[in-house]
Formats: sequence, structure tokens, C-alpha cells
Amino acid sequence: MRRKHETIKGHNISVWDDGPNGPMDRYTVVYLDDVYPNGKVDYLAMNAYPFHPQGFGQHGEMDLNAVAYKGRGGAFARRMKFEDLPDDCKRAVKQDLGIE
Repeated sequence: MRRKHETIKGHNISVWDDGPNGPMDRYTVVYLDDVYPNGKVDYLAMNAYPFHPQGFGQHGEMDLNAVAYKGRGGAFARRMKFEDLPDDCKRAVKQDLGIE
């Protein structure tokens, strides 16, 4: 399965949006630089306000094979560009990657 990704300051990521009527964790950024021996990768799931007291931001790991569109057996509704994420989401990702 071909995976869609982009590079942010040397780091490979895949950015996904489950839409405004989706779950609390509307945005998911999958970190593709390191794949664990068990085939899993780290991710950050969040809403538009991951730093707000009533916002949502949670780290986890998932199977690399799930990093695809739902229609192709993956976990996500649609791919999006990093630059189109809300500002706080971009800031959270940059902090995770140590580039801010």
C-alpha cells in the first residue's frame, strides 16, 4: 500500500482530518520517521485546541498499515496538508519534533 506523507524540516509525517462531524480527535498527525519492530508508529490525535484546558491532544501508537484512507482499510477520512492544520495543532507537532 502506498502511503501519503510530507516532510517538515526533515521529518516525515502524514496528516489526516476526520471532518467537523467526526470524533473529538479530528486531526491526527502520524510520525513516520521511526517504525517500531512491531510495525507501529507514533501519532498525535487532537482537536483544534490541543493546549486549551477543554481541548484534546493525545499521543499513541498505531499500526503503520492503518495509515491510509478508510476506504482502503485505513483509519482516516481524508489526508490534508500540514500547513492547513489549525495553528495550535501545528505548534504541537513542531514541539513534538523539536523544531520549535
